[in-house]
Amino acid sequence: LTLNHGVCKESCVALASCSYFLCEFQDFKGSEHFGRLSIGVLEKLKAQEYQSQVHICTYGGIYGWIRNLRLNLKPLLFGYQIGMQTGDVQHAMFNASSYIKISFFVGLNLKEVEKTIEKFGKEMIEYNQTAVYRSLLPVKRAVLDLILSTNDPFVMAENNAEQNSLFLQATEANSLVVECELYIFGSIVAYIYNSYDLAAALIQKRYELEKKMSRTILWWGATAFYDGLIFLALAHKSSQFEWTAEVSKVMSKMEGYVQIGKSNHEHKLLLL
Repeated sequence: LTLNHGVCKESCVALASCSYFLCEFQDFKGSEHFGRLSIGVLEKLKAQEYQSQVHICTYGGIYGWIRNLRLNLKPLLFGYQIGMQTGDVQHAMFNASSYIKISFFVGLNLKEVEKTIEKFGKEMIEYNQTAVYRSLLPVKRAVLDLILSTNDPFVMAENNAEQNSLFLQATEANSLVVECELYIFGSIVAYIYNSYDLAAALIQKRYELEKKMSRTILWWGATAFYDGLIFLALAHKSSQFEWTAEVSKVMSKMEGYVQIGKSNHEHKLLLL
């Protein structure tokens, strides 16, 4: 409609949505172009009522790739605030969800991340945003596992039971995205605790699940980065060639990501 009849306030949402989907399918150049257009239309037409939608699609999408990931925290928080003010509760909660996940990936204090999860989680339940709340559960589980690290067998059993419950909920709800995120965050936690075989097993399960999905969950390159760390750790302790081959695949991905945004990916590539 915008192409046929001209630009209106709603055009910023259409352009932002195009940017998000192009980013998800890894057309980063096209995504950046549409993202900048959407922000321009939003500002030019003062379309405040659509700001929350535009922010989640751009700052939760392409801008997480092309500029330092931490810089997107403030715009996403503002996207949440303006969404709540204008009555766009659903997109406000999407902004909050991305804010939390980026907070985890950029290394904010886990106790502060836990408090943020509790705050937004309660609001999601209060406003009946069940799907968004469910999408928070994998990162919430990861944060708690890292904060409550223990060798106490009773606590470990309780944690395992809760993890199994989350997988069951995701399976019953047929939520492939949530199930996939459980594997991603689970493998990260396993890597941090030096459980490399478990981490690799979770990656393999994720690979099998991704065959049923239309797109993979990249998390602004963080998924590939942690995959690389896990495969490297296994390559160091094992003589099996398969891990070295997997590292090479990840390195190739990371080299491509550096071309999209140096500030997010170059240091990770050098570390690998």
